Amino acid sequence: MSYHKPITVMSLQDVQDREAAAGNKDYANAVGRYPHLTDGADLSQVPADLVLVKQKLPLHGFDPALSKSEKAYKATRRKIIAAVKNASGEAEAARERRARVDEWAELLLALEPHAVTSGEQNHSAKQVLIPVRKLADVARTSDIKPSGVSQDLLDSISPMLETNEWKTLQRALKTLNRLRHDKNVCRFLPVAPFPAPNPRRQENLHLIPSRIANEIDDWVRNATLTEFDPVEQEYVDTASVSNVNFKLAAMRKFVSTLFRSGRLQPQTNLGLRDLMTPEYAADAVRFWSQHEDQKGHISARTAYDYLKSNYVVMARNGVDPSLMKSHLKANRFLKNGKRASNDMSPTSRKFCEHLLASSQQTMKFLSMHVHLRNQANELLDQLTGNVIILKSQEITLIRQIGTVAALCALETRGAPIRIESALELVLRGPDRTFHLPSRKTRHATIDLGPEHTKNNVEIWAPIQPNNLNGLEVIFWYLEKIRPLFPNHKNSIHLFPGFKCGEALEYRTFLGWFKRQTRSAGLPMTPHKFRHGLASLLLQHNPGRWDLLERLLDDTPATVRKNYAWVNERAKRTEVQKFILDLSSLSQ
Repeated sequence: MSYHKPITVMSLQDVQDREAAAGNKDYANAVGRYPHLTDGADLSQVPADLVLVKQKLPLHGFDPALSKSEKAYKATRRKIIAAVKNASGEAEAARERRARVDEWAELLLALEPHAVTSGEQNHSAKQVLIPVRKLADVARTSDIKPSGVSQDLLDSISPMLETNEWKTLQRALKTLNRLRHDKNVCRFLPVAPFPAPNPRRQENLHLIPSRIANEIDDWVRNATLTEFDPVEQEYVDTASVSNVNFKLAAMRKFVSTLFRSGRLQPQTNLGLRDLMTPEYAADAVRFWSQHEDQKGHISARTAYDYLKSNYVVMARNGVDPSLMKSHLKANRFLKNGKRASNDMSPTSRKFCEHLLASSQQTMKFLSMHVHLRNQANELLDQLTGNVIILKSQEITLIRQIGTVAALCALETRGAPIRIESALELVLRGPDRTFHLPSRKTRHATIDLGPEHTKNNVEIWAPIQPNNLNGLEVIFWYLEKIRPLFPNHKNSIHLFPGFKCGEALEYRTFLGWFKRQTRSAGLPMTPHKFRHGLASLLLQHNPGRWDLLERLLDDTPATVRKNYAWVNERAKRTEVQKFILDLSSLSQ
C-alpha cells in the first residue's frame, strides 16, 4: 500500500514561513500584519490567493485605526503581495516573461526613442514605457502577440484587475495608438487603432439603450421639478444635485440589471413604462440578492433605498408603484435592506467610532483646515523663490489642498452645510450668500435662504476671527489659492469652477477631498465629515438633540435615527462615571 500526501491549498501561513526561512524578515512581518489589516482570520485559514489579497487590501484602503499612515499601509500591502507572488511562483514566472526575446521585446525596443523627453536620458523620462511593459506582461501570460491585443482581451480579465491596473493598461493602448506614425512601432500592432473602452462602472450604463437612457433622464427631471410657477409657466427645480443624481443612479441600476441578468436583450422595443412592473422588479431584486456579496454588486441597504427612490419617480410620472411594493413586500433581502437603512451606514459608523475613540484623530479632524493650509504653504515655499513660476501639476496640487482646507474651515468653524451648498456660495454681487467681515462686523457670515438648502431651511452662521484659525484660513485661501483658478476674476463664487460663470463641480471637489484627507491620515468623504462633526458634538453633549438639529439643519427623526447609538454610548459613559463616584461613599 502506498500513501500519497494530500494536495492542500497554500495559505498565508505557508507564505510567511517561506519568507522567514529565506531570511526575508521584512516580508514575513508584513504578512503577519494581514489579519490585523483585514478580518482577523488566522493566517493558516487564509488562502494565498493574489486576487483575494488585493480585494481585502485595496490600494486606497488605508484605515487610520489600523495603519500609522497611508504610506505605511501601501508599503505593507506591497510586501504582502510580493511575498504571495514569491511563494506562488508568480514572481519567478514574471521574471521569465520579462526576459523573453519575442515581438514584445522588439516593440519595447522600438518604443525606446519615444521615451526620451526634452533630450533627457533618465529613468523618469522613460516612464512612458511602464504601462506598455504591464500590457506586455498581461499578454505574454496568455501567449498573445502585440498584434493580438484588443479591448476584448482587457474586458475578459477586467474582473481580476484593480482600477489602477485597468487604467495602466488603457494608458498603454493610448500610447501605442499615439505612436502608430512610427513604422517601427506600427508593424507590430493590429491594423485598426485600439478603440476606447466601455465604461467600467457598476451601473453598466453602456448596457442601457440610448432611447431608454433618455427616458430615464426625462422621468427623473419630472420627479425633481416639484414646483410650477404659474406666472412664468415653468417648473422650478428645487431638488439638490445629490438628490437628482441618486434618483438617476437608482433608475439606471434597475434597468441595467435587467440587461445584465439577461432578462432583457439589447434589441428590445420595450419602453421604461413597460419595465416598471412587479415582474421585472422581481427579476432585478433576485439578481441583486444572488450577487450581493460579490465585487461590483449592491448591498441589500442600497437595493432598498434604490427601489424606494424609484417608487417616487414612478408616482410622479403617472405610474402607480403600489403593485410593485406589495409584490416585493415579503422579500427577505429587501427587509434586511430596510433594517439597515434605518441606521447610519456601516462605513460611516465605523469612521465615527474611530473618531470618537481617539483624541488624536479628533484633534486632527477639527484642525484639518490648519494642517492642509500649512501643507500648501510648505509646497509654495519650496516651489517659489524670488519669482513665482509654477508648473501646471504643481498648481493643480496646491489648488486642491488649499480648496479642501477652506471647505474644512467653513464646515468646522461656520456650519457643516452640505457640500453642494458650500460650493455654490456667492462671494460678490446682489445675491451674496457668503459675506466677508466689514467695518461693522468682525466675522464672516454664511447666509443661505431656504431655496439654497435641501431641507428648505434658512442657515445663518458666523465665522469668528481667532476661532482656531477658521477665518484666517479662508482669508489665506482668498489671497493665495483662489487666484490659481483660471476664471477667478470673473467668478462670483467663493469656489470658482473651471467652466466660466459656474461654481466648482461637486464631482471634481469630491475627488480632491477624498485624496487630500486620505493623504493627511484621516480618509473620509464630505458626507462622513458631517457625520463626524455631529457625532463629536453629541458625544460631549448627550441628550442635546436640539443642538444636533441646529448643527445639521435636519429633521428630529433623521437626527435621532442616525445618531441614537452615539447618544446611548455617551449616556453609558456618564453612568459609569456615577458608579465610579459611588466608590468614594465607602471610604
